[in-house]
Amino acid sequence: MKKALKKLTALLSSAVISFSAIPFFTANAEGLEVRDPFYNYNSNYNYYESEHFQFIWGNSGDASKVTTAFLEGNAKNLEDCWAVYMNDLNMIAPTQSTNVSLRDGKEYKTNIYISGTGLSGMDDDWAYMSYDSGGFAYMFCCVDAMQYNPPSWVLPHEFGHVVTAHQLGWNNNKYSYAWWEAMGNWFREQYLYSDYSNDNTGHGTDFFETYLKNMQFTFPCGRDYYAAWPFLQYLTENPDNMEGYGKDFVTKMLQQGQIDEYPFDMVDRLAPADLKETLGNFAKHMAALDFENGDSYKARLNELLSTGSWNWQQIYTLLEKIDTDTYAVPSERAPQHAGLNIIPLDITGNEISVTLNGETSIKGADWRACIVQCGNDGTVTYSNLFSDGENCTQPVIQNLQNAYLSVIATPDNDTYMKAGLPYGPDSEFVENNYPFTNKERYPYSVKLNGADIKKRIIDGNTSPWESYSPHPNGGGMVSSNARVDSTVYVGPNAKVMGNATVTGNAVITDYAVVQDSASVSDNAYIGGYAIIAENATVSGNARVDDTAMVMGRANVSGNAKVIESACVYGEYKISDYGCAKGNAFCMANGSISRYGTVDGDYYDDGGKTVTKGTAYGWVSSQSYVDSLPAADKLMNEYNFSDSGNYFTDKYNSTYGVVQNGGTIEAQRTGASGVLTLNGNNQYAVLDKSLLYTKDIDIQLAVLPRSSSGKQTLLHLGDDKVFLNISAFGTDGKPEITLSDGENKNTFTANEQLNLGEWAIIRLVIKDGILKLDINGATQASGEVSVTPEKIANNISIDSDNAVYRIGSDSKNENSLNGSIDFLRIYNSEAEAPTEKYTEKEVLTNTGDLLNDGKINVFDMIILKRVLYYENITDSAILSASDINKDNSVTNDDILILKNFLTAVIDNF
Repeated sequence: MKKALKKLTALLSSAVISFSAIPFFTANAEGLEVRDPFYNYNSNYNYYESEHFQFIWGNSGDASKVTTAFLEGNAKNLEDCWAVYMNDLNMIAPTQSTNVSLRDGKEYKTNIYISGTGLSGMDDDWAYMSYDSGGFAYMFCCVDAMQYNPPSWVLPHEFGHVVTAHQLGWNNNKYSYAWWEAMGNWFREQYLYSDYSNDNTGHGTDFFETYLKNMQFTFPCGRDYYAAWPFLQYLTENPDNMEGYGKDFVTKMLQQGQIDEYPFDMVDRLAPADLKETLGNFAKHMAALDFENGDSYKARLNELLSTGSWNWQQIYTLLEKIDTDTYAVPSERAPQHAGLNIIPLDITGNEISVTLNGETSIKGADWRACIVQCGNDGTVTYSNLFSDGENCTQPVIQNLQNAYLSVIATPDNDTYMKAGLPYGPDSEFVENNYPFTNKERYPYSVKLNGADIKKRIIDGNTSPWESYSPHPNGGGMVSSNARVDSTVYVGPNAKVMGNATVTGNAVITDYAVVQDSASVSDNAYIGGYAIIAENATVSGNARVDDTAMVMGRANVSGNAKVIESACVYGEYKISDYGCAKGNAFCMANGSISRYGTVDGDYYDDGGKTVTKGTAYGWVSSQSYVDSLPAADKLMNEYNFSDSGNYFTDKYNSTYGVVQNGGTIEAQRTGASGVLTLNGNNQYAVLDKSLLYTKDIDIQLAVLPRSSSGKQTLLHLGDDKVFLNISAFGTDGKPEITLSDGENKNTFTANEQLNLGEWAIIRLVIKDGILKLDINGATQASGEVSVTPEKIANNISIDSDNAVYRIGSDSKNENSLNGSIDFLRIYNSEAEAPTEKYTEKEVLTNTGDLLNDGKINVFDMIILKRVLYYENITDSAILSASDINKDNSVTNDDILILKNFLTAVIDNF
């Protein structure tokens, strides 16, 4: 259908034939007229008619396969489709031109041209729909696409396109083109489950595997524009009896759509039902696959899950723990508009309690969530839908088999980027025009009680020829058919299965799996829920982590990384410092090298090479990739230029979230884009992947407003294994601490930071040597035994208090009272920061002293300094004894301070 959509606005002209043949004719069926704008019934071609269709083919190639049985069988199947689409669904018959001005008062049959039979002027192809010069939609299909016993699934789909075109409502709509293939499959699904279908292939349904694996994206998208039909099915079945939906609703969409009307806007306009509630209900049904033909869907899902261990984690979203009982959606799985997550739950109590919290304040942000419980008898129990800031509590059903939390992004319809499908470099919707990073994502967190996030467990093969035993170094299970060196570490929950080979000093840990005939060697690290499968090879210092997958004959080497939810397979190669992250799908014979990165919705099956910058997009061209802006060695850069509490990375899609009221300011003390925290447990959540490097160069600018406590600038890890940078450590000086759980390295600067002044702090670890610079001057240096990579490797995926934050440590203590201007993290030593700051803050104004209404020791110290500077000694207002020499604060001090500020504000 790609080819068809390219032709949607191009009407083909008739062709001239130059050879003779014996024509095949049948008597003209009564009722509809016939027409042949391409060949004008040339005697060299063949024609066959049924009640509503005309078949046209040539006399070479596959023409010998076009037998009477072939024609009669296909005609019957198409006539059955006609009955479903026109009679059951009340579609307008495709008998008159889609160009109303060309209609002649007659009605005509639909033409189907048979490819591969010598039709002059037509390029042979598998199957597509297009328009002829009279504005009639026709089908063009090869013989192999026209099986008739059992019925071809191609013709119900292509005829669905013909019917779509003749409803007229979607023909002048740049947004609806993305939906045409999903609509074609929806038509086919209606046929497959009708009384007319005699399909006996055992498939039962068209299914929607690619949609299940891309649910976090707005649908349809480049990866699932065929499979994104379940939403149309939900509207058709209307299982929740929402007002306006039902069997005829899709027909109404096709007939009453307006020019360039976004399909979700169309749904909202044509039905009284609330669209946000509609999406929430749709999402809950997707969690349980609870549809009229759900048994077929679930059978196909179970078949899919049994054929590849990677399918489970591509479909389901595993939330990440960010605090006690609180979990956040991974950045790459944060849903776009109408994107959804299905989160598997592991029940731990008698009731399930979930509180949903949106983690972005971008305009129009909203969500709908539902607790879904599936009984072992096939029944499904749904909670009420709930949204941002709301709690839902449900008793656990008695016969529980599976439980899920569904969450779907439901922003206001006029607030998000509306995009279509880029069919090629000339499309309006190419990556340069509609970049992935501009398509809003809607992160959220949930507080869970009575349930945890279910872990993915892959059982070893229990066949008679394969047994498992614990590996002596780590205790993880290893197949008797696998080769695993004694120097390899296999963690207690990790597995090496099948005929896999793991050698050298490789680490397989957490819940990672190496299986089939895959090979892992050297110092490669496989962690999280990563899967190395089939004939894939991972070597050198490469890292595969989080829920990433490397399969096929893919090769990952050097210092390359495959992280987050990226999937690499085929003959794909990643080397040097190349990185696949986000939800990137990398296949065929493409490659990433040097410092190239692919991220977000990147999809490559065409052999592109990425050597720099960060690439996104489904059909992005090589020229787009070659033109990418780049900063070598840079892993992450946060400049806090966003609004609200959600801040993006300059070059990739890994965002951060501000918690507990911290603010992002456009300007502050001579800096543009500033994160400001007030010292009262405000912080910003980052990503664990900041530690996925052996060497590192961390650069940040901080303006402290208090010296109370250590004032954590950056904490990556838990309370035992971590990297911590504090503004006021030993003797009130900046301090760096690195701990791998056994060894600890601490470095303290020579000088203190000045309150109210910007300081640029730079931490470099290179080849086991640490250097701490402040404002360009080296403050501490020495050897380290703990590296960022070692910290990342030693943090258990099940750690109860692992956090990755700006402004607070793993115990929610030592909070920062100050501002951060930028944070940059490189995977090796890079160029020094060039920022210069000339402005300072005089920390004697009411806002600074009151610290948003909360008084601390630092406020009292400032007050004493102000009193001394202004020579204010009125003991009736404030005596020396009121503020103790040890800087402690009493309730009387606070009361006096408030009164004093009111009395002498003009002196500040």
